[in-house]
Amino acid sequence: MKKIPVGATIAHAYRFAFGDFLTVLRSIWLPLAVQLGLTVVMAQHLIPLLRAVAAKDPSAASLMGPVLLLYPVILILLFAQFTTVTKIALGPRREIPLIDFPFSKDMWRLLGAFIIAGLAIIAMLIAFALVAGVLGFLLGATGMSKTLLGIVVGVLLVVGYGGAIFVTFRFVFLLAPVSIAEKCLGIARAWQLSHGNFWRSLLIVLSILLPMIAVEYAAIFAAIGLPPMPHGDAPQLLEARRLEWNIALMQAMVTYWYVALPSFALLMIIYIGAVCGAQAFAYRALTQDEASAPVAAH
Repeated sequence: MKKIPVGATIAHAYRFAFGDFLTVLRSIWLPLAVQLGLTVVMAQHLIPLLRAVAAKDPSAASLMGPVLLLYPVILILLFAQFTTVTKIALGPRREIPLIDFPFSKDMWRLLGAFIIAGLAIIAMLIAFALVAGVLGFLLGATGMSKTLLGIVVGVLLVVGYGGAIFVTFRFVFLLAPVSIAEKCLGIARAWQLSHGNFWRSLLIVLSILLPMIAVEYAAIFAAIGLPPMPHGDAPQLLEARRLEWNIALMQAMVTYWYVALPSFALLMIIYIGAVCGAQAFAYRALTQDEASAPVAAH
């Protein structure tokens, strides 16, 4: 059973993200620019939607149309970027045209693989919820005390969330390099390669995700302040204050787009570079002795 080298993978991820920053920027600037522009448009529609929700206005549902339309377009643009950068991380290097809109078969294959993996995870969660619900009902019917039943429910929740995280990492962590390098949906293959590497892949993702989240939220808190915290307020009042905070966040992004968008673009380029670099490096480490592994040296 091969293991992903955690330290080497993290080091390579950041080396690729910063060392190849200009290459990544050149390869994804167009879909990234369109994605960010549509994000501002979606925020403009989210503001009245959130205000209608806060006012308990029945017309809120009618405002969801543009958001539901824009979200899948933004998702496709994001997958186009991940596909392009994964190809660069896997190698060999290719000439990148100045205008490159990468809606290739590789991108659609990767998107399809993620959708199938997501549906499989949802199906597993639904099955687990049904089993847990039946078990809870049967235990309650036996006259089990509320305290003990609460403990059982808590354990089931921990198992359910933990299982969802485990399955997600097994399916998703290596899905992009497998789908692109081996020209297949890659779900079963990603599951096979990730065997025995859950904790390693989790550490790698956290080493990339946590610094990015810290930087993003530090900028948000500096711009609009901390989100409302519970101080003995009624749950409804706290929820309303948090909704207003989210509206203020959207409004700030729309008003100061000339600051928000370049900042977010910079963070996105580093994040995508680090994630794709880590996944490609981990894939190469796990398949380097396989004669069939179609991966060129980086």
